[in-house]
Amino acid sequence: MDAPEALREFLAYVVANLIDHPQQASIAISHSAAGAVIYRVQLAPDDVRHVIGKNGLTISSIRSLMNTAAEKHGLKVSLKVGAGQDDLESEESAEQEQQQGDAASA
Repeated sequence: MDAPEALREFLAYVVANLIDHPQQASIAISHSAAGAVIYRVQLAPDDVRHVIGKNGLTISSIRSLMNTAAEKHGLKVSLKVGAGQDDLESEESAEQEQQQGDAASA
């Protein structure tokens, strides 16, 4: 099993143990232009708060573990959490607009 897939399995295990509706959860993997592996976690709206945690402490801890594990394999990772497909699509659009703005100002 390659490193990105092993990290996805780890993430799936952690998330599944935090949420109430695991059948509605999914994890997509993509790659950024900079070569980072991006994990996009889609959850039921009620489950997002469980994964984010109070003041973002839970998601911060998950990101820390993911980054530490990824470093062992020479990878950079990014973790994004949202409720359903609509949130992720709007997030992708905002990301693309920001990248275009960054490129224009360079």
